[in-house]
Amino acid sequence: MTKSIIAALLLLIFFTSCKNNNKTTNETAALNSIKVDEDDTKTGSFSFDGKSVEGAVSTQYFGDKVKGNFSVLCQHDNDGGAENPNFALLQITFLNESDAINNPSLKVFNGPALAMSDPMPGLASITLSGRGNGLASGKSFFGTGKTTGSMSVSDRTITLKDITLYSREGAMKTVNAAINF
Repeated sequence: MTKSIIAALLLLIFFTSCKNNNKTTNETAALNSIKVDEDDTKTGSFSFDGKSVEGAVSTQYFGDKVKGNFSVLCQHDNDGGAENPNFALLQITFLNESDAINNPSLKVFNGPALAMSDPMPGLASITLSGRGNGLASGKSFFGTGKTTGSMSVSDRTITLKDITLYSREGAMKTVNAAINF
């Protein structure tokens, strides 16, 4: 039940952010107790279904910057218009930034959203979403009990190798990534 509440909270934050079009990303995030770090322009790359994309990387701190969850987002947005959308978002959320950088044995969390209350060190949730390139609006792929592959962080670069993510309907995507944060 806790997982459902957390997932609902994250979706509410996401939809609230999308509806506040007249506010900047940082203003909207601040209203939702999320701190967005956009000081450095960094890029990352990831692939799924044999399609490679590059995108801007940003980080988020949920609550306290030291103790709160820490998230790295890589967003590819190549506006192909309504006829040919091309948007993909890969989000990796950790217990906190220190756990992301210092934990030698990271494992993929079983579910779409990492627990914000009573989280476990060494777990990271991975979510792939978007529109176009085989991604459907409103459908996310995330870690489950069937997820395979490996994840590591070295020198502030997240490396994903053959991580299998699944939709609620059971569809699968295999993700590889190199994201510098």
